[in-house]
Amino acid sequence: MTRQQRNITLSQIRYFVRTAELGSMTETAGELFIAQSAVSTAIAQLEATVGHRLLLRQRSRGVVMTEQGKTFYAAAQTILRSVDDAIHSLSPERLTGPLAAGCFTTLAPFWLPTVYETLTSAHPELDVRLREVTGDQVEQLLLRRELEVALTYSFDYGRSIDFERLSEAPVYAAVAEDSHLASRTSVSLQELASEPLILLNMGKSTNYFLSIFQDAHLQPHVHARFESFEVVRSMVARGHGYTILNQRPAHDLTNDGGRIIRLPIDGVRSYLQIGVAHRAGEPLSRKGQVFVEECRTIFT
Repeated sequence: MTRQQRNITLSQIRYFVRTAELGSMTETAGELFIAQSAVSTAIAQLEATVGHRLLLRQRSRGVVMTEQGKTFYAAAQTILRSVDDAIHSLSPERLTGPLAAGCFTTLAPFWLPTVYETLTSAHPELDVRLREVTGDQVEQLLLRRELEVALTYSFDYGRSIDFERLSEAPVYAAVAEDSHLASRTSVSLQELASEPLILLNMGKSTNYFLSIFQDAHLQPHVHARFESFEVVRSMVARGHGYTILNQRPAHDLTNDGGRIIRLPIDGVRSYLQIGVAHRAGEPLSRKGQVFVEECRTIFT
């Protein structure tokens, strides 16, 4: 039988896609409650049909996609979404199958649980797969189709990504409760520039915080950089400097029992937006649309 005469099945595509995501045929078999041999055979038949090796088997280290596998994976995702959308069109009120969505890492502690609970409560058959991502990962993961949509900030993601604004993220300064600035009702950027800055060091976020000073033609004194939101807050609470942040926890206590004081910054507006990002020029699936709708409800 020639390659053209063979048929590709949806099962073969689904097994390949999930194995590519998990990096393991064993994990795919366990998740789908089938024998590993069934997964292996289906993927081997798929490779024989398309005439290319899609996955490289690595002894004791799972599998990785070949370049042809990465190309096929992107197209296979589109096929599976189209099939899901066709099924959903018959019962639009019922959503099933996986939804791969991201949430910016500093937004995640505040909003990810709410988004997850809202989606799973309204659509119990929906397989919600939420993933924390950094600003530098958003564009990459969307374009690689590992995510369909992401709740994130309005950083510059390029023309390939569309961003829908939901809310503005107000900016504020945080100081220790025994700081000489703690009794103030607000503080100026000029005052802060001479103080030691504990900077949240997360790629695009770092550039954003530093741009606040650059726009005012000021040079901050960066004392330390940390990638953890909570480490930054704890360092500030212990008196090692101040910081500038956007997200506001429900209380001012740090994880180690310290306390910070939040201060508005005179004459400074954030202009940083919270919203949802997705691939430009490509309609969202019904599941992606529901994710956006739920986020819009939460933020408005």
